[in-house]
Amino acid sequence: MHNSLYHCAFALIKGEIFLDYVTDPNAPGFFTKRKLRKAIKTFQKVISINPMNWNAMFAIAKVHQRLGDIQASFEWLLKAREFAPDNPSLAKETALTAAHLGMYDKSIEVSIEAISVKPDDPVLHSNLGMSFLLANRPDEAVDSFKEALRLEPRHPATPKLLSYAKYVQDGHFPVPKSEREIIQNLPRTA
Repeated sequence: MHNSLYHCAFALIKGEIFLDYVTDPNAPGFFTKRKLRKAIKTFQKVISINPMNWNAMFAIAKVHQRLGDIQASFEWLLKAREFAPDNPSLAKETALTAAHLGMYDKSIEVSIEAISVKPDDPVLHSNLGMSFLLANRPDEAVDSFKEALRLEPRHPATPKLLSYAKYVQDGHFPVPKSEREIIQNLPRTA
């Protein structure tokens, strides 16, 4: 029963949810919303059978994200992390969601926890740098971007993020208020 419900729920969300906070720019239509809400109910049945199924919790979080309910998404991500605190993908999603909610301290906390488990993940360091920037901690942001660059020297965005963080650190740019502001103001070259 558990596996059947689990597969049915995933079939309902196929092609509708994305990882690493990638989103579909189009809001889901009526029928898609209905299908996604049915998936949430089905995943909840899965969890009633296996209360430790963090994958189902993660899927519910992603469905809520797709439906535009970021707070509910965050709450489900936190529940999933109780059962998979060492999962770096789950940590990335949780930290990004916290940042999108303006909860930069929580985003920093989750990122630091994830880095302690997987210190060689440049994306975790980069996400941490973004959260430090948004939390008005540019010195730590610079250090995080330097580490991300050391781990992945050919990543095209990291040198630009590092330059941006240095501009904020030196007082040439104001502390950013959103991730979008950072992206819009990245130096063209670094």
